[in-house]
Amino acid sequence: MSLRTTALRAASLSACLLLFGGACTGDDAPSEGPDARATAASDEAADPTQTPDASVASFDDEDNVLNVAVSEPNTLDPLRVQDPASVLIVRQLYEGLTSWDPAAERVEPAAAESIEVSDDARTFTFRLRGNTTFHNGDAVTARDFAFAFNRIALKRNGADVAYLLELVKGFDEVNAFGEAKTLSGIKTPDDLTLVIELSEPYANFPMVLSHPSLVPLPRGAFRSSDDFSSRPIGNGPFEMAQPFELGAPVVLRAVEEHFQSPGIEGIRFLPFPDAASSWVPFTNDQIDITEVPTTRIDQAREEYGERGFVPLLVGSYYGFNLESDELTSKRKRRAINLAIDRESLAENIFAGTLQPPRGIVPVGMPGFSADVCGELCEFDLQAARGLVRELPTRRRSVTLEYTREQPQLRVAKRVRGYLRDAGLDVRLRPYPFNKYLQHLSDGDHSMYRLGWIAEYPDPDVFLSALFDSESPDNHTGFGSKRVDSLLAKAQRETDEEARLELYGRVEQLVLEQVPLVPLGSFRMFWSAAPDVRGVEFDVLGGFDAAPITLGG
Repeated sequence: MSLRTTALRAASLSACLLLFGGACTGDDAPSEGPDARATAASDEAADPTQTPDASVASFDDEDNVLNVAVSEPNTLDPLRVQDPASVLIVRQLYEGLTSWDPAAERVEPAAAESIEVSDDARTFTFRLRGNTTFHNGDAVTARDFAFAFNRIALKRNGADVAYLLELVKGFDEVNAFGEAKTLSGIKTPDDLTLVIELSEPYANFPMVLSHPSLVPLPRGAFRSSDDFSSRPIGNGPFEMAQPFELGAPVVLRAVEEHFQSPGIEGIRFLPFPDAASSWVPFTNDQIDITEVPTTRIDQAREEYGERGFVPLLVGSYYGFNLESDELTSKRKRRAINLAIDRESLAENIFAGTLQPPRGIVPVGMPGFSADVCGELCEFDLQAARGLVRELPTRRRSVTLEYTREQPQLRVAKRVRGYLRDAGLDVRLRPYPFNKYLQHLSDGDHSMYRLGWIAEYPDPDVFLSALFDSESPDNHTGFGSKRVDSLLAKAQRETDEEARLELYGRVEQLVLEQVPLVPLGSFRMFWSAAPDVRGVEFDVLGGFDAAPITLGG
């Protein structure tokens, strides 16, 4: 089992993150029609070169308002959120069935009060909290979740996040064929009970439901509103204090009666072109939380500490197409791994934001802390040269394929130098991003650039998607009946410790066959002012604001 449409989504997001871009969206325009109506805010964007005005939407106690620097958000419609700023804001506006607890490193009930999982890990029954409401006062019911999930799955809405629901029964009929309008696997026996039935076992499905897109929508208000995109109505601990406009600050007000009991009065999300632009206002006490520019990491560490320096579940690799004539030799694949100086790549190209790999699964994934890559990921030029000398002369060449954007061109040239030092002849072959994805699907590739991101903390996102023999995202051609069996067993396993142990065995078995070069995984660098208390920066690249307090 793997989430079959993850490839485009994961590759697109990885391209964004590896480029250190502020936002990444698809090229396709949003679908028209009532089901896709809430997609964008006003087209009249403010001038992004101007310093954002923080004086909008006043509060009773301005000292109890959190000011957060972000890149410009593109939308607050859960169906469309992709860029980091939009995701961060939506996390405050809405409450899904489950949420990720970064301190406990586990998924917890959120809008759901309890979760029951069937013995076969196919049926999940969620009992919602009673007496919870949307920001307009409407009661939150199971049907509001069903409505929102069906909206995401509908083929005509073209939601990039629809793959999150593809294990739900009836997904193909709704999304692939467009023959149905509702997911047959979603039932609402009463207002507070939501039952989700899957087509395949997946014990960790509640983790998927922590994604910020999988949140309820108030059916009546959504259908009757002409401006839901600028005035979204959620069920989270914060609500809109003023309409959303592109280029303007996004201002949220705390919901006093919310079960999370926010510790601040409000939040201002202030758009900046990049982290360098927000750093000076942050050091001048005009901003409470900001990303740290790479040139200021040392300063941030010294003056504000490292509590915002957290791993991101984003892995960077070069994959080997095991069906390519160039890469059939495990000795050659091992030599390539040993020839690459990962520490130099991290320091000289990624300015310290890339950290050495622990294996396939990135640093920061719960249950995956030990270094399983071992000697394979160590820079040993002499050993690499020795392995290359054991190859027939005609087998000492490799084609390195990658996407044209920076920093991938710089990485490819540096890796070419490493491999030439080891005695290999290297050809570089760049592709435009869209053509690159098609090239991988065609199967004619050799050694190829690979980026992968987890949108929720589950090792299955990496191991099943990339190495299950039936996965369409398995572009290495890796195939192992034992690995497939262990993956299937892990997906059925309801005991967390046992499940993670199975995934750990899978990772070791895969690495033994050397189907890729782990280059490293990324880190996020936030800084918070000293009087910001209770903030937990997480491996998903953000934080929840409800526990935050300001002051001594």
